[in-house]
Order: sequence, then C-alpha cells, then structure tokens
Amino acid sequence: MKKIIKYSGVIIIVFSFLVVTDFYAQSCRNYIDVPTADVSNGFFINLSGSYAVGGQTVEKFGGGGSIEYGVAGFLAGLKVYSTKTFCLDLAYTVLEESASFPGLSIGLENITNNKYVAPLDTVDVVDFLYAPRPPEIASLYMAVTKELGDYVEMTAGLGRGRFVGYGPRSQYLNFDAFSDEKHPDFMFGMFGGVKFNTPIGVSFIFETDGRDANAGLRYETSRWKGTLSVDKIEHLIAQPEDMIQSPRFNLSLSVNPLGRGAAPETNVGTLKIAIMDKSSGNPIQGKIIVSHGNIERSYDVPIAKKKVLMLRPGVYKITVFSAGYKMKTANVPVKAGKDLEFEVSLDKVISPAIKQSMDLTKAAATDYKNGRLKEAKVKLEEAIALYPNNNKAKQGLQMVNKALTDNISSLKNQARSREAAGDIGGAIALWEQVLALENTTATRTYIQNLRDKLAARSRPAPARTATTTRPTTTAPAPAKKPSLTKQQIADLYTKGLSAYFDGNYKEAIRYFEQVLKADPSHAQAKRYLGEAKKH
Repeated sequence: MKKIIKYSGVIIIVFSFLVVTDFYAQSCRNYIDVPTADVSNGFFINLSGSYAVGGQTVEKFGGGGSIEYGVAGFLAGLKVYSTKTFCLDLAYTVLEESASFPGLSIGLENITNNKYVAPLDTVDVVDFLYAPRPPEIASLYMAVTKELGDYVEMTAGLGRGRFVGYGPRSQYLNFDAFSDEKHPDFMFGMFGGVKFNTPIGVSFIFETDGRDANAGLRYETSRWKGTLSVDKIEHLIAQPEDMIQSPRFNLSLSVNPLGRGAAPETNVGTLKIAIMDKSSGNPIQGKIIVSHGNIERSYDVPIAKKKVLMLRPGVYKITVFSAGYKMKTANVPVKAGKDLEFEVSLDKVISPAIKQSMDLTKAAATDYKNGRLKEAKVKLEEAIALYPNNNKAKQGLQMVNKALTDNISSLKNQARSREAAGDIGGAIALWEQVLALENTTATRTYIQNLRDKLAARSRPAPARTATTTRPTTTAPAPAKKPSLTKQQIADLYTKGLSAYFDGNYKEAIRYFEQVLKADPSHAQAKRYLGEAKKH
C-alpha cells in the first residue's frame, strides 16, 4: 500500500509538471524522435529538455515529458505539448522480432482535437515554416526493426502527419517527391534510423524523417535510459537565406520506476558461453541461437571470447554451431540471480579423407609402440597429406622422427665400435640395419667398402714357387677347388651375422656352418657359431 501511495505521488507531481511546461515530448520506444518496433511493457516516465543554438525568433529553451504504459505488446501514452494541447499515442506489436524476421509495430500518434501540433507551441520552428505543412493530428505509422548481429540495430518505416515534411531535402522522403502537386493531408513519407550498440551499455544513434535528421549518444540499463542528442542537424548544412537555422541540443530520460515489463538486473540470470574445438581444445568462433517461446535471437561468438547473455528466468533452447562443425542443441534452465558458464565443445564434420587420416594415425600409433618406426612414419606422412590440420599426426610424426634419429645414431655408434675391434662382419650387419631405416647412397657405399674389406681378408695367400727343390718323379695330387667363391662365402657370413643380431640363432647357425664347410679356416665364423649355439 505504501508503495502504491509513493508512486502515485510521483505520477501526480510529474503530471503537474507536464501541464505547466512547453516541451519536446519523448517516448520510451523511440530512438530519438523516430519510433521503433520495440513496444516495451511496463510503466514509463519520460522527461526531456532542449536548447536551440540558432535563430533569433526560435524559442531557446524547452522541457517536459510524457507518461506511458505498455502491456502484452500494446502501449498507450499521454503527451502534453502545451497547456492547451494534450495528445494520446497508441502503439501495438504486430510481429515480435525473431532470427528470421524483423519486429513489426503500428502506431497512431497525436490523437487530439487540434489539427496542427507544435512541440513548442509556436510556429517559429523551421519545419513548420516549410510550405505546405502537413497536419500532425493522427500521425499513423508502421515501423520494422531488426538486430544485425550483436552491435547494430536498424529501423525503417512509413508514416503520415508528423513524419512528412517539405523541406529543401526532406521532401525527397515523401511519396510525392517527384510530383508537381503536394498532398500534405494524406501523404506518407519514409523514416529510418540505425543504432550502434557497445558491450558497456552505450549506443550511438542516427535517424531521419521528413521533418529532421538527428544524432545522439545513449546509455541504457534495464530500468532507465538517457539520451543526449543534436536534433535538426540538417540545419548545420547550408539552408536558404530566408530560413531560420535552429539545431537543438536535447537531453531526455526514460525511467521504468516500477520495474514491470523491463528485466531488472536482479530478476535475470546470466549465461556465459564459449565455443571450443573438441579435438584440439582450442577456442573457435561461431554462433548461438537462443529460442524461448516464439522469440528467437542469434548472437555471434568471437574466437577466444565468451558470449554473455542476460536472460529472464525460464527454460531456453540454446543452439551452438560453427562452420565445419556438428551443431549442438540443449535446453538450459535460467534462474534469477544465477550465473551459468559453459564451454561447448563441437565435433568436426568428418569427411572421408579426414576419417582415413584419423585411421592412419591410430595405426601408426600401434606401429610406434611395437618398434616399427619406419612403417609408422609412412602412415603419419600419408595422414597429414590427407588432412593437413591433423595435429595428432603432426605430433606423432615428430615423435617418430626423433626415435628414428636416436635409433640410427645408436646403430652407427655400435657399427663403428665393431669395425674398430676388427669385427667387420658385425659392423656390416649393423650398417644394414641403419640402411633399413635410412636408405642413403652414403650408407650403401660404406657397406660395400666393408664387404670388399671382408672379402680381401678371406682371400688365401698366393703359393710360393720352388727354386731349389727338384720335382719328384711322382706328380702331386691336384688341389681341391673350394665349393663356393670368396664373395659367396662373405655373403653367407654377413647373412649369418644379421640373423645372429636379430636373435634368429638357428638361422645364424645354418649360415655359419655353410661358411665353415666352404672355408674351415674362417675364424670369425667359428667364433659366432659357438656364440649362436649357446642360445
């Protein structure tokens, strides 16, 4: 009860102020002077004051306000242009804005008994000196409004009465602009505006209609909004010499004291949403569509940033998507005063090439664990060729290349140690393992040199020629030819060493026995044969 008495007193004081003051009337639904399709619900008190900076016969100061009440998309307002002129304004939301369609409203302003309605109760305002002057009574209009992303909102509309003027430039917004005859009583004209929003509640507004062009700066919260504007900025451009120059500074304030219809900050919940790539965990840019009842809005989500949404309590359908990713949808309950924070991870849309790349990456991981480094490298290189953004394959290839480098370096060191110890066959076996991992001309040449060196060792010394001993009458028995050539013996010995170092001892024994059968004096074959038989 006390609250009702308190606000009733405020209403009476404001209304009394309106009756005794001449002013520019403002509305909660306007940008500056141009109406939008946003018909707000709630009770609003609108106050304004203006000052003209040009012209000697223009009234310098003006101030006052209006009262409005909106419910269920319908709004009614009472304006007092002077102590003699009261006007009723009506507006109705025909279509609420959605992701696909703009909002649409219709309205009827200046419902009064006066044909002409002057904001300052004077005819010295420049717009009213243009001839002919359309009557402001029953100014019918239609407006459409659409948000273009997070930071831009545009409004366009058609209207008669106060929206039609015949100034040097504004006349081109009227439908009879290129007609020799003027039709002020029933002519319609175009109007429009754009508002640039910022995340901190400040917005920049530009608008025009058949009467004037305005620009302003606004700050707004859920309960109030204040606007500082320069009205009639077209007067800053060259005008005819006999016209009064009268741009005006205007300061207006629209307040919702009861908090009904608006969304007070204490009666909303907060959603903070970031979009992530599921495979890499990196942030990506995308879009969010928020649906509640018949209302649907879309928001851009910049990369590496969270989108903050202030929503009234309720259950919202949240759809998150990004180009090249699978869409995700969830119903999210929003509670007053509660903050919810999400990181939505999206799966990439898998093409056949990407799927094959992922499969090759998994197979390469198995090869790597089992020591098949060369096979793993081939698979990973193919995986990257199929899908260049396969980060797992890139990381795996780095690991495989490092393991190969370390393995090759270790084998080379072992081979050099064998060679220094005189074990040429053992060195060859190790260099052949290097060749399997690193097939280079230098490695092949080095192995061939070692084989030549080993063959030279296996070659028997030439027989001496007798100089003093006379041959006996009995002819010596012919020398027994070896069953294998020296090169074949060297090859068998090398194969035996490879089998030995690979752990294939039975196969190594078979090769060493073949060597000793062909060359019983082969010391290295005897040594490794004995070592192989110990296993």
